[in-house]
Amino acid sequence: MSETALGSIIAAAGLAGLLTSADRRIRAAAFAAWAIGGAIVAADLLHSPISRFRADATGRPALAAAGVVAGLAALAVGAFVAHRYTTLTLLAVVAAAPARIPLHAGGEQANLLVPLYAIVLAMGAACAYELVTGAERPAALGPVGWAAAALIGWSAVSLLWTADGRQGGVEMLFFYLPFGFLLARLASVRPTERQLRAMLAVQVTLGLIFAAVAFWQLHSRHLFWNHKIMVGNEYGAFFRVNSLFYDASIYGRFMAVTIVLLLGVMVYRRITVPLLLLVAVLFAGQYLAYSQSSLLALAAGAAFLGATFWPRRLVVALAVVVVLVGAAGLLASSHGSSTRQVTSGRSRLVEDGLRVIRHHPLNGAGLGGFARAALAGTAHPGRTKTAASHTTPLTVLAELGPLGLAAYLALIASIAWSALRAGPDRDLRLMLAAALAAVLASSLFYNAYFEDPASWILTALIAALAFLPALPTTESAGSRAPAAP
Repeated sequence: MSETALGSIIAAAGLAGLLTSADRRIRAAAFAAWAIGGAIVAADLLHSPISRFRADATGRPALAAAGVVAGLAALAVGAFVAHRYTTLTLLAVVAAAPARIPLHAGGEQANLLVPLYAIVLAMGAACAYELVTGAERPAALGPVGWAAAALIGWSAVSLLWTADGRQGGVEMLFFYLPFGFLLARLASVRPTERQLRAMLAVQVTLGLIFAAVAFWQLHSRHLFWNHKIMVGNEYGAFFRVNSLFYDASIYGRFMAVTIVLLLGVMVYRRITVPLLLLVAVLFAGQYLAYSQSSLLALAAGAAFLGATFWPRRLVVALAVVVVLVGAAGLLASSHGSSTRQVTSGRSRLVEDGLRVIRHHPLNGAGLGGFARAALAGTAHPGRTKTAASHTTPLTVLAELGPLGLAAYLALIASIAWSALRAGPDRDLRLMLAAALAAVLASSLFYNAYFEDPASWILTALIAALAFLPALPTTESAGSRAPAAP
């Protein structure tokens, strides 16, 4: 057993306790397991950067000591804010969620969610303090917690046989472990409507900034980060933008989520005229990404909102019409073209996924093993970047097998049940669920459901509104909410 697999299993077991248990002693042990397991995974995957840091510290001990002191001070300040100021923490999470920083880590170049990781680390320090003092509150996730724990746990266990242990470890270290803890932490706070409005304001402000950058890119014909899009624009019939994101489709997905949230406010709060201009500006910025998956995400989110108040027969009729029109459009566009051309190469990716499923029908290829397993036995088995899945359910089945797919479907079903169940603030839960439906629809064509922080944040907010009691009206929006009974 590799150190990465061992650490992942220990950390996932800890997350299971944090996601499902209300017993303080169990949660304390679970938090310790999550922290220790995560440290084992990080030490194994980031061995070279840590070794270089040790070498630098040995050569310049005074500077290294000053850096450690500054880091601990920053962590203490962050932990204090995370413990004391709920509103600031929620706003910081929303603001940091789309911020990806290009860094060289673990021998590879990657766009990492460094600001969000820093916030999760501060939350972890605050959680440790609260467990010691007895002020820590359990997450209120209901069945969502059990489904998430099962999915993360099985993903960790699959590292025992994964076709690519390094990539599987990366998935655990940078996505499942930090975001699973973020899910548990956010689900322990029952946000007020005032806090949700503030979070939406941050989201919309970011959307307007990203749209402004997109308009500037269209005017200046200058892009950031992504050389592939730059080359494509040289030969394309249209100019595609990516704003401040590396990937144009991820940018489009962020804009789709923002627009769906505004549409939810228009539907349930009857605020239309002031928001129409905002929606128009954001949609114009999204359209410039020319991302089919993000436009489908927007349509799915809007359709979900419509389904919450339209007559059921109308919803079914519209769904049938959409399917028929889509099939007709696909058949028309395929005339004289190959399937791969019509689907922008995605049919080949589906073929890769089906090949992996045939070769690994029971347990799957293991977390992170899709690309290597898809190319096994081909002329270039080492070129893992040439094989990838753009469909989350297919990826889950290929990597985690039938049990993993069952856990994934159970998670989606439990979130839907939490959003639709009767009770207070059902309209707020439906707004958030519509935004999550947009992310889910995008992930059917562009994957990255579990890699997107929005999936975990929206899930946590839905569960908190569904299972935690409302705050008293006298509760300060900036103070920490009282413990749930």
